[in-house]
Amino acid sequence: MVWLVIIGIFVVAFGPLMWLRPSARERRQSRLRQRAFELGMRVELRRLPGHDVAPEDRVSAGGRARDLTREYAAYLQPLPARLKVLPGWRVLRRGDGVEAAPGWWFEAGARPDDPRLADALAAVTPVLAELPEDVIAVECQPLTLAGYWLEGPQATPDRVDDLGRRLAVAAAALADLDARLQSPAEPGKI
Repeated sequence: MVWLVIIGIFVVAFGPLMWLRPSARERRQSRLRQRAFELGMRVELRRLPGHDVAPEDRVSAGGRARDLTREYAAYLQPLPARLKVLPGWRVLRRGDGVEAAPGWWFEAGARPDDPRLADALAAVTPVLAELPEDVIAVECQPLTLAGYWLEGPQATPDRVDDLGRRLAVAAAALADLDARLQSPAEPGKI
């Protein structure tokens, strides 16, 4: 009987420590994010419109609109140089706004009004076409290019390498375009 009491006390005392242990999903995400860090990227949790919100989740039983934004992992690739001319933008894999590129849309009412936007999107359209389906958004800011990734069960560090490589290609294309737009046109060249 004494042994049962000792075992019971041990379980009660140390049982909650098992709750602190990361789950398999958290360990996998940690490996993915560590690999991104090794490649020079940062990972932040950022809010986006819900990727796959069911119609019944859009409105409460009382008829009030619900917050449809969700947090997603944004893998941020630093740009080679700060963008000085090109505008910032964000495109979604599924959207209800204006089409930005084949398979990518702006959020409704969120398309930047800048004449250089078309050039920026043309520079990254080949990369957008190659991104895996679980990259649900891409955002360009003056210092970073972010890929919003679902980090599903099939995600591996090799897929982080692939995502990093593709974002780096797009970041270089944007930085190059920005530099060309900054420099005055030479006579005889357009």
